[in-house]
Amino acid sequence: MAKILEGLFDQGDFSKKDLNAIIQRKISDRTICYVLLTCTQAGPDGSMEVEMKYEGEKWLASYLIQSAQGILEEDL
Repeated sequence: MAKILEGLFDQGDFSKKDLNAIIQRKISDRTICYVLLTCTQAGPDGSMEVEMKYEGEKWLASYLIQSAQGILEEDL
């Protein structure tokens, strides 16, 4: 079952502390892996800084990213 957490940033700015609290609420005892991707606003030259954090096995994080890509492509 795939879920997309939508509208997280629609309510205003979140600090890293707020975001950490949200992630901790979403992670259950059964969670064995998660991936967090973040980016900054584009600069004048159009570049963005992208960061990724994951917890769990590297191969499983890769699978999650590939699965998420498929979900996003379905919505296009």
